[in-house]
Amino acid sequence: MRRTGYPLYIDDQRALPAGFSGDVFVWDIDKTYLATRFSSMGGLLRIPFEFAVDKKAIPGMPEVLRGLRRGPGAEPACAPLYFVSASPPFLRKVVEKKMLLDGVEFDGIIFKDWVGTVMERRPGRLKEQVGFKLAALLTGRQRRPACREFLFGDDVERDAESFDLYARFLDGALGAGGLEDEMQRRGVPADDRQHIHALAAAQPAERGRVGRIFIHLERGLAPESFAALAPRVAPVKGAYQLALALLGEGLVRRDAVRAARAAVQRRRRPRNGTLEEQEADALARRLLTPEQLASLSA
Repeated sequence: MRRTGYPLYIDDQRALPAGFSGDVFVWDIDKTYLATRFSSMGGLLRIPFEFAVDKKAIPGMPEVLRGLRRGPGAEPACAPLYFVSASPPFLRKVVEKKMLLDGVEFDGIIFKDWVGTVMERRPGRLKEQVGFKLAALLTGRQRRPACREFLFGDDVERDAESFDLYARFLDGALGAGGLEDEMQRRGVPADDRQHIHALAAAQPAERGRVGRIFIHLERGLAPESFAALAPRVAPVKGAYQLALALLGEGLVRRDAVRAARAAVQRRRRPRNGTLEEQEADALARRLLTPEQLASLSA
């Protein structure tokens, strides 16, 4: 594990081949995979004292992660899977044990450095997310510049904004001046902006792109709230609808979708409507085709 100029800790456990241009999946942990409680300062302060058994996965998300890792083909693909967490790095062993309990294999995690943030008397960084996510994504891409990334976040930490800025920069639609304006508008501190610019300038001219951004609607926002970021940003109502969307992208097998559905069905009080309503909504928003949905019952 190593520390960077921005308060990040990087744990990268897999060296991809030089020039790797395949698909890579990058997941936020809190509110996207785990139901972490940090909406208040009290919730933030409880996080370091939780054990792996205290961590609760969002129903169906472990099944989706295992399906992505396996891939859509007949043989397991062991697709590259990385995590980004605003939790402190001393939770690494707790998070890794939770993933072990869930059968989730992964290749690395980037954490936010809480201790460094407090020692620098920058407590605002604990809840500032746009700069953190940009720095984490640009840092991770240094090891895999040619890949196509699929990003997974939620509607709690401004992930859609952060991920879209990152994708627009990679596409070339957003230059250094535009990136600076966007970061200022979103309240990223000046020294953090400077570090992000340095990371951006180090990216090669020929680089990979972001395939799609999936946002878990943890707060229950309407999908239409993200219409300005469509079609790249795809809001999803829980793990089952995410699995449907991934089937639509050709990234998972049908059995992974069925496993996610079964896990969500076991929940006593399903959120975001019935599964049938989620299917109808996914079809209406063209997350998958009617033929792909029908294939699940074949």
